[in-house]
Amino acid sequence: EARGVKAEDVVVMAYPNYGVKLYGNVVIAGEEFLKKNPEAVKAFLRAFSKGVKDVVADPKAAAATVKARDGIVNEELELRRLKLALDATVLTPDAKAEGFGSVMGPRLSLMASQVADAYGTKERINPDAVWNGSFLPSAAERNIFAVARK
Repeated sequence: EARGVKAEDVVVMAYPNYGVKLYGNVVIAGEEFLKKNPEAVKAFLRAFSKGVKDVVADPKAAAATVKARDGIVNEELELRRLKLALDATVLTPDAKAEGFGSVMGPRLSLMASQVADAYGTKERINPDAVWNGSFLPSAAERNIFAVARK
C-alpha cells in the first residue's frame, strides 16, 4: 500500500498449490560447531521457538518491537505484512500436521529432487546427510498453533 498497491491486488502464489513442497527458512550449523557446542545449539533453538511463539501469539507486539528498533518502520503496514507472512508461510497445514520445525524425510527427498530437477543436477541429496532433528526442543515447546489467535 505504501507504494500504491491495494491489498486486494496482492496475490500470494503458494508453492504447494502448484505441486512444489519446499521447506521454508532453516537454521544451519556446521558439523564441527554442532559437535563442540551441542548445548548452545539446543538453547538457541529453544529461544528461537519461543520467539516464534511470541510473534504468533501477539503479532501487534512483534510489530511494535520492530518499530522500537527502527523508527522509520510503518508499524501498521508491517503488522499487516507480518500477518500475511504468518498465514501464508508459517501457520500452514503442513506445519500443523508435521509440527513446526520438524522435517519429514520423504518430503525433504521430494524437495531435493524437485530442486535438483529444476537446476539439472545429477546428484540427489540424502535427507539424513543434511538434517538432524536431535537438537530441537520438544514438539510441545515448538507448538506455535497452541498460541495462534484465530
